[in-house]
Amino acid sequence: MNPTLFGWGKYKMERFTKDQAPDCGLCRFKTSCFFSRLDPEAQKAWNRIKLGRRFADEETIFAECQSPQGIFTVCKGRAKVFSTDTKGQQMITWIRHPGETFGHIALFSENDYYCNSRAMGDTILSFVDKKSLDAFLDQHPKTYKLFLKKVAAETHALQMKLNDTAYKPARSKVARALLNAISFKSKDTERPAIFGLKRTEIAEITGLALETVVRTLAELEKRDIIKRETKSIKILDFATLSRIADPHAARAK
Repeated sequence: MNPTLFGWGKYKMERFTKDQAPDCGLCRFKTSCFFSRLDPEAQKAWNRIKLGRRFADEETIFAECQSPQGIFTVCKGRAKVFSTDTKGQQMITWIRHPGETFGHIALFSENDYYCNSRAMGDTILSFVDKKSLDAFLDQHPKTYKLFLKKVAAETHALQMKLNDTAYKPARSKVARALLNAISFKSKDTERPAIFGLKRTEIAEITGLALETVVRTLAELEKRDIIKRETKSIKILDFATLSRIADPHAARAK
């Protein structure tokens, strides 16, 4: 383990407090969260054990080689999970949205984190420490199945991402990154929007060169599929963007 990180993780986890933990019952994202699939008694228990904390934009949540102390759930904002090579280049593996739990793979595998995580914008996370989680799972064993399904779904998603990286053209990769980043509150509106996603982050998600991302966004805008604004990207033609993101599905229909 990196000696500079010794004790760092424990300090960060102690900054989560009960008074900062949002009430899951009042959360507008709860339908996207595994909390909504717990039985009533398990929901009460989960609310009792979770802590909360607010993170500033780009603030570190955990770092590579740090020992996991528990699991996180995004209550507001977003969190990116990424790795960095020896040249300092980043590759984003996941962007965790409100209602999504993360950090569980390292915790369950009893390994140190193999990646890093930072907040994207003003972000609130809830946190359940390992000891409390173990006791919760023993008392509510049906929850094991929820985590098993989650791990299986993420493994499948990674397999699909590898296929996309190997076979899809650049514009399909960019289109998929945009669709995955649509703001929760605008998902079902006439013109969905993406907030706070930088061009460099699209490059890190897709594995494309920044120049390719810039050129692809310009092409999509020229075709009136998207519209870039100061702090957002508006999707003007969702159907066409979806076809670009998954051309094989479009042909299958």
